Amino acid sequence: MALAIVNAYAQKQQHQQQSTTDEHCTSYETEVDRFIGSTQIHVRFVHVQPTVQMMDIKTGLVGKLLTVQGHVVKARPKRLRIATADFACGKCGVLVTHAFTAGRYSLPTRCSGTSCTSRTFSLVRPTTRYTNVQELRLQEAQEESISHAGRTPRQLVVECVQDLVDVCRPGDLVMLAATVAAVNTAVAAGKTGKRAQETSTYQLFLQAHSITTLSERGSRSQTSKTTAQVVYTSQQLQAITQLCHADHRYFGLPERRAFPFDLLVRSLCPSIIGHDEVKAGLLLCLLGGTPPSSSGGGMDKGQSIRSNSHILIVGDPGMGKSQMLLAACQLAARSVYVGGNTSSTTGLTVTLTKEEGGESGIEAGALVLADQGVCCIDEFDKMAKNHQDGLLEAMEQQQVSIAKAGVVASLPARCSLIAAANPKHGSYNMNKTVAENLNMAKPILSRFDLVYILRDRANKEQDRMVSSNIMNLYRNGSNNNPLMHSDIDLSQRVMTAGNGKVRDYIAYAREYCKPKMTAEAATVLKDFFMDLRYPADGGRRPRDTVPITTRQLEALIRLCQARAKACLRDFVLKEDALDVVELMSKSVEQVHRDESGVLDPIRGGAGGKSNKKMKKAFVQEMQRLIGAGAECSLDDLRRIADKVNCGLSEFQPLVEDLRSNGIILRKSNGNYQIL
Repeated sequence: MALAIVNAYAQKQQHQQQSTTDEHCTSYETEVDRFIGSTQIHVRFVHVQPTVQMMDIKTGLVGKLLTVQGHVVKARPKRLRIATADFACGKCGVLVTHAFTAGRYSLPTRCSGTSCTSRTFSLVRPTTRYTNVQELRLQEAQEESISHAGRTPRQLVVECVQDLVDVCRPGDLVMLAATVAAVNTAVAAGKTGKRAQETSTYQLFLQAHSITTLSERGSRSQTSKTTAQVVYTSQQLQAITQLCHADHRYFGLPERRAFPFDLLVRSLCPSIIGHDEVKAGLLLCLLGGTPPSSSGGGMDKGQSIRSNSHILIVGDPGMGKSQMLLAACQLAARSVYVGGNTSSTTGLTVTLTKEEGGESGIEAGALVLADQGVCCIDEFDKMAKNHQDGLLEAMEQQQVSIAKAGVVASLPARCSLIAAANPKHGSYNMNKTVAENLNMAKPILSRFDLVYILRDRANKEQDRMVSSNIMNLYRNGSNNNPLMHSDIDLSQRVMTAGNGKVRDYIAYAREYCKPKMTAEAATVLKDFFMDLRYPADGGRRPRDTVPITTRQLEALIRLCQARAKACLRDFVLKEDALDVVELMSKSVEQVHRDESGVLDPIRGGAGGKSNKKMKKAFVQEMQRLIGAGAECSLDDLRRIADKVNCGLSEFQPLVEDLRSNGIILRKSNGNYQIL
């Protein structure tokens, strides 16, 4: 009796546990079905082969899956496209589910009812299912367009759907896995019906399958975007190691002493003899400083700290400025080369366009396309002042903002600006400032970290070296192979092997080296900053101090970080700071000294004027004492200079300036006539 009761109780407990388990399984299956019903899973393939250049995409590749690389120059606003919709029959009321092919609107051809033959349907909008669609305009990389001179860079329309919408913006360099498709030009223009059959011409476009943004590590914090780092082969890593550590198996002791910074400087445009300070400045601009960390403040809290340096090269014609700009452009992993005489504000920054339906689109300019790279502007002096004003925000805040037609947006322009300019009078006049020689706006000039002045001076030894180098280039390029010469130096051997070695080295340093400042290097920079503002020698007058500001101090820090990157170091050493101080001293000396070698501090600051107030006071006193049309001697002009406190070293340059501007005229008898 007791055993029967126990068995009955056990069976009851087992039945209750089984019922509870079944309820849990049913609840779990319901949750799984609900999750699967509300979640969309998209499979994306990356690194698809083959990789095809944009110019090679033709009709034979229609329907093929391939990889293409290029710049996003335009991103249209996101739109909604009907994927499937329910239609109600106008006769029997049965709902018919209909799918739209390629986003083209069409009605069902027949009712799903058994005996209904109606062809009248109405759209049931509440049950309509949409998909996100966005169109991009992709332009081929500059390396591909340069290889075929005289051809307009090709652009293709890219169609992005689902999770690929809004994953990239204008200016991004992307690697796109897509399928080549074709569409009728009339249909692409928005025509329907019989009007869509007016032409048999088709145009190619790309249907995106995956988008990979090629950018530096840690530059963006968006999780919806796939960011790919540069992958180096074993041969590239071996070459980078040889350049950095001076492998004794490949190079001898004399060459290893120059590693690696001096070698990189000589490897930059080796066809130009001399100008080592300018080449070193260009190399530091290519390397860049350490970007601010996004974790823990910095840019997230609104602090604009740029890590890219800017350099301006001013000089007489024929000094190789354009050639050095081209060499820097070729060594940068991402670069844009434009001419100042043919550029406008919208071409350099962004352009606001009107799309179909009244929507606005943003098209990227040169500075946005050069994001995390280098933008080289030749003939900078030929650019109008109103166009130069568009560079102010990009050079300091490293972004380009636009506020037009109700569109307020900011695009990143984290690039280094390298500009070359010619004096407006043909040759550089040391009696005038850089701003006066170029007729450039003062705020633009103050944003350049380094300013170098190249003058064509007669030097017998230098001219002999230049002429011999030019003759050797033509001789070796026409008949002989430079690699066969045993007396060729190391920098030439590296460059004849291709610019790829130096380019890979610079790209590797920008990607993986983030140097930090040390106490010894900071002390050197601080002492140099204080010496310029407060000179130690008591012989100087207070007006002879160089008006250096904290902007130049930040420039010193960026250049020191770039100098450490050249050696692939994680810390800035004292030697790096000393090299940068030497480069900055050369730049300050060229900018602030006149023809006679006297320091003119009024030249500094935000452009300045070379003794403008003194010149104005001298002319007024001369007009008052002598009068227009009268003649005077040089001693009379010296007495006038004493009244306006013009020093002896400043008197002769002032007289030459007045003569060049047509204020006074020197007669044959040695006197001067007031005009």
